[in-house]
Amino acid sequence: MSKKNHRPSSYTICTNTYALLPYTDGHRTWMRVIEDRNEFVVEDAVYKTVTTSCRFYRASLESATLYAQKAVGVKHKPPIIVGEYYGNPLIFFPTHSPKNKECVWFNYDAIDLIESDSSGKGSIIYLSNNLTVYLDVSPIALRNQHSFAGSLRRFFKKAQRVHNRPMAYVTTRTFPPRKQQPLE
Repeated sequence: MSKKNHRPSSYTICTNTYALLPYTDGHRTWMRVIEDRNEFVVEDAVYKTVTTSCRFYRASLESATLYAQKAVGVKHKPPIIVGEYYGNPLIFFPTHSPKNKECVWFNYDAIDLIESDSSGKGSIIYLSNNLTVYLDVSPIALRNQHSFAGSLRRFFKKAQRVHNRPMAYVTTRTFPPRKQQPLE
């Protein structure tokens, strides 16, 4: 019995997901997934995978986008927190408009370096797993996206610290206590 080359029909982003890239096979556009120790093709679109992954982590792409826009102040192509994994945000950023078929999504934590290619117009992205991705996107734009994703992480971590503190207004009084009224 021979084994068929089976491609999964869907995928959920997780901590070991490094990049989601469009993959054209003839007339269909699927998705190439790069993980920390694996690489494969999924029979689904990148945009659909991002939206379903947000839903898996009990959010939506729209709410993640609005949160990022408010947190970082970036309106166009903001990075998003796809979900939270043991207190750590899964932050991904797009290279194009999210609905664009050429859009690539990168995990903020998976990028070691972004360089210009030999033409100076494209980029070489070095991932933590020693793979390189070549894109026809300006390295300045990618560095900006990566920087915005770092700002989103700092905003999220600061909010976590604030919410994990004990409530200061219960333990500390900045005004004198009220005088007790006599009981009748």
